[in-house]
Amino acid sequence: MRPFAALLLLALGLPSAAAWAADYAPAEDRPGRIVLVPMSVERPQGEGWVLVRRDEMHLTFIQPAAEGRNSQVADAASRVPDWRAHDSGELAARMREEMDRIFADKRFEKIAEKIQPETANAGKCARYSQQVRDLASHGADGRPQVILLFGLACLHPADEGVLLTATFSERSAEGKGTPGIEQIARRYLDGIRPHALLKGDDWQPLAEQDDANAQVWLGRSLVLRQKPEQGMDWLRRAAEQGHLEAQTLLGLASLRGHDQPLDARQALKRLLPAAEKGYAKAQGALAIAYLQVAEIRDEAASRRWLAEAAQGGDPFGQALLGELLLSGRAGWEKNEAAGLAWTRKAAAQGDANSSLMLSRLLANGIGGPKDPAQARFWLELAAAQGQPEARKLVEQSRPASSQPPVATPPGKP
Repeated sequence: MRPFAALLLLALGLPSAAAWAADYAPAEDRPGRIVLVPMSVERPQGEGWVLVRRDEMHLTFIQPAAEGRNSQVADAASRVPDWRAHDSGELAARMREEMDRIFADKRFEKIAEKIQPETANAGKCARYSQQVRDLASHGADGRPQVILLFGLACLHPADEGVLLTATFSERSAEGKGTPGIEQIARRYLDGIRPHALLKGDDWQPLAEQDDANAQVWLGRSLVLRQKPEQGMDWLRRAAEQGHLEAQTLLGLASLRGHDQPLDARQALKRLLPAAEKGYAKAQGALAIAYLQVAEIRDEAASRRWLAEAAQGGDPFGQALLGELLLSGRAGWEKNEAAGLAWTRKAAAQGDANSSLMLSRLLANGIGGPKDPAQARFWLELAAAQGQPEARKLVEQSRPASSQPPVATPPGKP
């Protein structure tokens, strides 16, 4: 299980979520919403989506093909392009040029394309769609597969030099696309929201105006920059306004003993109100605290809050529930099939340790049938996410011919 120090750093290090607001500051984090710089993205709806890439400015979800289901990819990014546009018409023209370059490769054959300015969002967006044949990829019938792509590009409302983009694409046999795919794509694209182009101490003016969201962002930034006392002060101010994430982070800090003695009772005072209001991150922290801190150990309470956290979408809660169901510990009845299912949910949210665990379960047929291909997929994903044991296993499994040459020591033939 993760030590509280690691849990706190993860909680403080994850970007918070963003949404339109009068004060233009990001809102608290919640399951299903992910923040980049400077935009927030709602997770695609439906089962089977896997977060495979995430950094400050880019994220990618995939939904691998399965029986009766085509493969789909949802992507979002922010960047500073080497060109400028000032309205939706200019932006649409630029996006047409970019798409022409992307699909200029002779392996692609354009079937249809539509790019149009969008007058909503202050007239700074363009929507586009494209359908192409991939002449280098064929289905079981021997015919080229078709890629259907929907996209949204917006100039950031506070800075026209920043471009926000999102795409939703599907690969399928021609004529076998998912019914209603355009509406599915639009729901994802409509979940993109810009937020303020601010970092670090730039949040202070908003925080001083008692914007609780800005106080949380500023507090987190100060803690990560090794200024815990200042950071905690801002988190307390946000918590006094009832901000659930601030309450949760302060509760985690009490468990961590951040420049102060570990105070389990104080942690409960912070975490319980947020948990009782349905905040999944607080529920997961409570479950771990009740299980691991001797002073307040209560397995029954841990089970209650762990079930709530996992159902609410907290990845740490899902990972812990999967682990306990697989082993039958802490009062949980052993149930390998359920343990596999919860481990998969945590892995799909980008938890690298869960990806490695899921790979092992699938490789050994624990909780379900063996699936070597899926086991390899999750192992390589965990390695790509930086999980050290997974990286080592992937490296060891490569053929000797693909290993980098060993340098000959000086003075030896």
